[in-house]
Amino acid sequence: MRYIQVKRMLLEHIASLKPHDRLPSRTVLSETYQAARTTIERAVSELIGEGVLYARDGSGTYVSDAAGLNQGSGAAGRTWGLLIPDILHYIYPGILRGVSDVASEGDVNLIVCHTDNDYPKQTRHLRKLIDTGVDGIVVVPAITGTVDMSPFYELQAAGVPFVFCHRMLEGIQAPRVISNNFYAGYIAAKHLLANGCERIGYISRPVYSASSERYQGFVCALAEANVPVRGEWVAFEPTFEPAGEGYESALRMLRGAEKPDGLFCFNDGIAKGACDAAREAGLSVGKDIRVVGCDNTNICDTMPVPLTSVKFPTYEMGAQAARLLLDGALDGSRTVVLQPELIVRGSSAAT
Repeated sequence: MRYIQVKRMLLEHIASLKPHDRLPSRTVLSETYQAARTTIERAVSELIGEGVLYARDGSGTYVSDAAGLNQGSGAAGRTWGLLIPDILHYIYPGILRGVSDVASEGDVNLIVCHTDNDYPKQTRHLRKLIDTGVDGIVVVPAITGTVDMSPFYELQAAGVPFVFCHRMLEGIQAPRVISNNFYAGYIAAKHLLANGCERIGYISRPVYSASSERYQGFVCALAEANVPVRGEWVAFEPTFEPAGEGYESALRMLRGAEKPDGLFCFNDGIAKGACDAAREAGLSVGKDIRVVGCDNTNICDTMPVPLTSVKFPTYEMGAQAARLLLDGALDGSRTVVLQPELIVRGSSAAT
């Protein structure tokens, strides 16, 4: 990956030149950047292919008229990448807005890539961003498929700074701005307990870092109240597919001889499925069973009984991650943890 570092340094040098200025010879560039001649050739060839440079036979390599439009470096030409699962769903619009506002403030262009939470897509996007010569990346890591950490090592080798947002990837040292998922589960369960629930279940997406942390917070709150965690009232959904999530798991719990009187759901989509199941079972949401979701999406106010939900400071998450890039605060051990709050509505309020 040495040629990518050389390419970035060349772009910084080109930013100080005018169109049609001549680039130093390959020998001089090799000595300047302490790189092999083949490495210099590859970096220059890619810049020619991208239209940043052009060659004249027997004369040398020159800066093109379009160089200023194509460069990913320089005060007026910086570009960041943002990798998010889906711009339209859950907390990601808020994260996008936070990153976008800080990027605009810093006169930085922003490339938004959707991963659909898929590791192979994430890898492809990251490698394209490296080749594009971006100056930094904010990443909400993917969670499905076979874990692939190689592109993050490639980012480090290429000298491209990146910041994890909302969650992190174990084994990769980078700054991160994350949600306190443990506290989300804790305050949701405490709220259900405070509103008279004694038999509380948890329905989640498949096991990964966030679902496990929310479950741990849920368990901690029940343990403090000496309320047992019942295995038959804990469900981790088999897939990440949003269609119908939460419905079957809740229906199984509510068909038992003894039913839960409270449910904490990993997200609002699962909570909606759980509420649909409760109504099918003849239960009144907010009275016979209290339900709390997570993410505070627009689902909450569109349900027949408005949904109580844990709200994450999504805008602040995106803005703080971008601010770390903008300010160059890129200590790999730095962790910023943002606290959620509970937004109480009819699905869990005491009568």
